[in-house]
Amino acid sequence: MTRFARREMLSLVAASSACVLVAVGFTRGIWWSNMHNGILGITLSLVGAWFAAERPRSRESDLFLAAGLVEAVMFAGRQIGHTATGTVSSWLGWLGVWPIVVGMLVTTLAVICFPEGHLPSRRWRPAVVVACVLAAVCAMLSALWPVEWASAGLTGPPPFSLPGRTTAAVVWQVLAHPLYLVLQISWVVAVTVRWRAGRSRAPLLGLLLGVAIAFVVLAVGVVAVGSTTPGLVVVSLIPLVAGWSALYGHVLGRYRALSWLTDAHKGQAGLPTALARTAAEALDAPGATVWMGDEAALHAVGVWPETDVDPAPCPLDALPERTWPVSSGGRVVGALVVPGVTVLTRSEKRMMQDLSAQEALLLDRLTLAEMVRRESSAGHLEDLTPREREVLELMARGLSNAAICQELHLSVKTVEPLISTVFRKLGLHADPTVNRRVLAALEYHRR
Repeated sequence: MTRFARREMLSLVAASSACVLVAVGFTRGIWWSNMHNGILGITLSLVGAWFAAERPRSRESDLFLAAGLVEAVMFAGRQIGHTATGTVSSWLGWLGVWPIVVGMLVTTLAVICFPEGHLPSRRWRPAVVVACVLAAVCAMLSALWPVEWASAGLTGPPPFSLPGRTTAAVVWQVLAHPLYLVLQISWVVAVTVRWRAGRSRAPLLGLLLGVAIAFVVLAVGVVAVGSTTPGLVVVSLIPLVAGWSALYGHVLGRYRALSWLTDAHKGQAGLPTALARTAAEALDAPGATVWMGDEAALHAVGVWPETDVDPAPCPLDALPERTWPVSSGGRVVGALVVPGVTVLTRSEKRMMQDLSAQEALLLDRLTLAEMVRRESSAGHLEDLTPREREVLELMARGLSNAAICQELHLSVKTVEPLISTVFRKLGLHADPTVNRRVLAALEYHRR
């Protein structure tokens, strides 16, 4: 069983467990004050399983599933503790009360990591560590001295009573309530930071829309009927809106990936880089590279993000994972490389196969001769001196300036003007969107 299949199976087991717990709780009847916990348990866990299936590389699914399981446990425990008496029911009620702070913490982590599954930046890590420590202290206080027993609406006595409950309640008031406030403020701060960074605005907009609707319903409920229950029930549906918007944005990215070639580009020279960027964004990867050549020697013709350092030519088997070879006419003509991607969904695999097929069409269109003719103004190798031909041959072999100096036993001050002369005679003028070394090497091999 692959890691992706195992993770998908575990997410389904977790989501199913949460749904079973909520179903068991509902067998005890309808308790409106506890209704939002049950709905949150279902929505959070189902969205988490959905995330795990559609975005297996994102850790957001784990956070949604954890929050859903905690909410489901609290719902079932409170339902039973609210409607039954006895030792077992009392213990189940205790299980439905003390994880409140744990649920708040996990939900906060899911919000501030939404939708990418990681913190907005490394500077958030110390704050998260402090919040986890404080939440652990509060959870311990609530577990040993059920300080929130009465506020949870449970009528029976807790299953045990340790000495020092008054002191524990005071410490709880000092730590827990400010922690709750800080956690909720962090939601707003995290969404603001991601919005200003310009990342994942469509999912964030969906999340904000769900929150706005819930706030309106909450306000209307308080004013019209004097109850917060309608608002709390609608709040519990926010995970569905957030999950749908995040996954819709992901699907939209796949559609853009498959239709990128129909977009308007200023010129053919930018198509390989556009393809690399499309592949990286479709897989949420930090970068990608489009290669052209055969199995023995591939040249990078499209790199995203663009850098001043050009990848050295290399054979197909030397490319990093993950690599999709591109074939045309039964032979390898290039490759599409998206490093750092370990797990792919079935739809993503099909999408990358389609992108590879589109790259084959692109490379057929951008043949070596056409690329040189487009970027050069009738350059001829016959115009090069023997020394310049020698330098061009070494460049075509993929040698750097320093390696050429060592091979020819020349200084850098001698080699660099020779390379500039080669570029000039081939008509390869300086252009930040063009790799002149690759074009010169292609011209050499073509001739």
